[in-house]
Amino acid sequence: MRYRDAGVDVSRADAIKEELIREIRSTWTANVAPLVGGFAGVMRVPTEPGTRGARSAPGSSVLLAATMDGVGTKLHLAKRSGRLDGATADLVYHGANDLLVHGARPLAFLDYLAQASLEPADVLAAVRGLARACREVGAVLLGGETAEMPDTYLPGVIDVAGCMLGVVSGSAPLDGSQVQPGDRVLALAATGLHTNGYSLARRVLAASGLALDAPLPGGAGEGVGDALLAPHRWYGRALLPLVEAGRVRALAHVTGGGIARNLVRVLPAGTRARVSAAAWPRPALHRWLIEAGGVPEDDARAALNLGVGMLAIVEPGEADGVARALAAAGETVWKVGEVVAGERAVEWT
Repeated sequence: MRYRDAGVDVSRADAIKEELIREIRSTWTANVAPLVGGFAGVMRVPTEPGTRGARSAPGSSVLLAATMDGVGTKLHLAKRSGRLDGATADLVYHGANDLLVHGARPLAFLDYLAQASLEPADVLAAVRGLARACREVGAVLLGGETAEMPDTYLPGVIDVAGCMLGVVSGSAPLDGSQVQPGDRVLALAATGLHTNGYSLARRVLAASGLALDAPLPGGAGEGVGDALLAPHRWYGRALLPLVEAGRVRALAHVTGGGIARNLVRVLPAGTRARVSAAAWPRPALHRWLIEAGGVPEDDARAALNLGVGMLAIVEPGEADGVARALAAAGETVWKVGEVVAGERAVEWT
């Protein structure tokens, strides 16, 4: 089973990428930080907000960062299991991690919830999950939109999306521009699929005939549903102190597209990353999905995080110290690769 067999074809977005970029950048002013492959948009707040082209005051030290995403089809499994609050909390953690890539701290979150016909219990559970996660990451749930659209959504389905705002202290966001050949790549363990790959995972689950409460094949006694609905890990507590201390040169949040398509986003021109696929153990959930679904390795690498939720690039002399600091903060860390000179890309070894 390939990812496109589950209805997801990442090449469709790639086909219009350049045209999209042109349209988006036509709106930019001098206050926007032009991040290549950014996980969030970053800009200075104008001193004259009423003027579109207004510039910020010289030496302004605060940058606004913003990122937008949706929970995706993990919501289908969460609703079946009565765990909508867990899946919507994941959306907040996802947004906070995207901000973290650029050294931003969460500030505020705005949500969008939609159904064909609003089910009050679903809406309340969804907002409870968002509020709980916002308290955890230090963001305020500032507002949102609730919509009923019977001609757009199927009955019984809920869609949740949201925008996370944050602030970057300092003159520039973390953007990977300082990455150099010789730097080391560290991987931080994920707690599950996080919020990507669920269209494929749900197809494999349906084809397997297993119930959500069945034991996960090859697992440690956990159920299939528990493994699939494990929370999206937030890495801010462990990484923000290291980022703000200047000990990290780049971060890549492993989301849609997998390890390679996200790591390449933070590599400057003239550098490529070599990642060893044997440097960390694949979790039981990923092994089962790949084996039960007959998922080809290239599709598995594009659709799943393979047990890695965040990647950090550090200078060689910092690799051991940063790894120890992350482990002391409760993270599982592996040394998975290095940066070398060459065409901008990620190479599996």
